[in-house]
Amino acid sequence: MALLFLYVLFSLFAAKLSLSTDVSANYATGSSLTTRAASPLTFAGANWIWGAKYTANTLLALRKDFVPPFGKSLIAAEIVTTASNISFYVNGEFIGPGASLSGRWKYVGRYCVDLQPSFNVFAATSSSLTVPPAAMIAAIRVTYDDFTTDEIVTDTSWRTNPWVTGFEQLSFDDTTWPTAIVKVAYPGAPYDTAAFASDPPVIPLNLGQLPWFWTDAIPASGTIPAGSRAFRRTFSPLPGQVPMSASIIITVDDSYTLWVNNVEIGTNNGFSTAEQYTVNFVSAPSEIVFAVLATNKAAGAAGILFAAEINMVPTGRANCTAGAWVNGDADWVSTTGAIPTGWQLPGFDDSAWPLVVGEGNYPVAPWNTVTIAAVSSPVNV
Repeated sequence: MALLFLYVLFSLFAAKLSLSTDVSANYATGSSLTTRAASPLTFAGANWIWGAKYTANTLLALRKDFVPPFGKSLIAAEIVTTASNISFYVNGEFIGPGASLSGRWKYVGRYCVDLQPSFNVFAATSSSLTVPPAAMIAAIRVTYDDFTTDEIVTDTSWRTNPWVTGFEQLSFDDTTWPTAIVKVAYPGAPYDTAAFASDPPVIPLNLGQLPWFWTDAIPASGTIPAGSRAFRRTFSPLPGQVPMSASIIITVDDSYTLWVNNVEIGTNNGFSTAEQYTVNFVSAPSEIVFAVLATNKAAGAAGILFAAEINMVPTGRANCTAGAWVNGDADWVSTTGAIPTGWQLPGFDDSAWPLVVGEGNYPVAPWNTVTIAAVSSPVNV
């Protein structure tokens, strides 16, 4: 234990240390570590895991300590992960919520991070207040300074505990925590397959996870008055991640105009066909604002169906493309009265706008299934 403590201490100063043969052999042959050729990172070999005693009303913490094999020095990692309301950390640093932020756990987040040369900690929190039963899954490809790679997956080598302050830090001692249990190997039921943020982007509509949404002023009768409403969703990339492009699918009952960072992207009438757009970011934006002017032409049903995938490149040594989903989640806001001038601009203060409400997940009635149009020509923003 004293040897491990010294090893951790020196790693914080980015020292390249040598490990004992026993320690390196343990990590090289453990069930959560396999050597794979470079290929798209998926959940192949990973498991949905959780804590044995924590099944309801629990914010669970999960941790995986990783030490490289003897003679190896780490430089970076690519991570794919999802759970319900997940927050993921590397060496104590928050790297982002998974794409399942609003319980849409079938949409997988992808991250690229630099690592310490030696000891590293991957950690996550997740809520158990979800259906299907709570679980978390991750696959992590680590890259060494000789450009070889290994893969870490979620399994019984991870440790779990109800959330405690500082659990994500390198110095935290998790040796008394129980190990995780495997709920099912991917892609087992009830979780089944997941949608990965990809490059080039591919946005699925058939997962039953994308909601139609509208303003919070939906009458009890469900009959929405005619008129136009403004909707906004702001995405802020994490430090070290530079937005490169966004792929968008949108349709609105009855018509819309879409802007991204005040550049008009497209417009259409009718909801039976969803449009696809590609946005290329010419400069690195500090935030991305999706703005939709939606019009209900006659009293009746009204709604927006929206999905976007943002691809980002890291500013550090990590050699991969990070991906994040922006769907019809509860972070959208909208007007319910007069639409103010300049509402579609980045920096506009929408803090007083109410949050939207969901109207049911695709392919819910009265909209049912929609056709996806061919992707339009890219727009530079």
